[in-house]
Amino acid sequence: MMKKIVIAIITLLVLNLTLYAETAEKMEIFDTDGQHYNVEAKGDEIKIEGMEGKVVFLQFFGLRCPACKKEIPHLINLQNRFPNRLKVMAIEVQKSDNKPINAFKKAYGINYTTFSNFDIGYLVRYIIEKSGWKGAIPFMLVIDANGKVRVVQAGIIEEATLEEYVKKFSK
Repeated sequence: MMKKIVIAIITLLVLNLTLYAETAEKMEIFDTDGQHYNVEAKGDEIKIEGMEGKVVFLQFFGLRCPACKKEIPHLINLQNRFPNRLKVMAIEVQKSDNKPINAFKKAYGINYTTFSNFDIGYLVRYIIEKSGWKGAIPFMLVIDANGKVRVVQAGIIEEATLEEYVKKFSK
């Protein structure tokens, strides 16, 4: 009798984990210009509406982060060079709202999409849960053209390496 109960409990746990593992998280995010995006995340995939077929650099940055500021020219350059293959999307995670982020964008000539953590916190929490991110910035996820996360890295990534990611993951 005890063996049947244990088997039944294990079966229920496996079934529950299977159902949980297959459930996609659906989120809505808004950039600092008010543009809306639907996001579906499941396991190691993050699919952003409108980004199909493009490599996405999903970067966590801060307005007061010196290392993040060093990476900006590389991201601007790559976004200019690969407009049909790359979309840079940067999330400000030092608790700024849209107005200072947009002023920062203007001051640094940023040509890519920015978000306030306040407007997309659920996506940030999902990434934290899946990646184990501890708060170091800059922090980047490189998502391939099919929505699969290929690179998760804290710290500055050299422009040549980022360019290789665009070429490799846009196929």
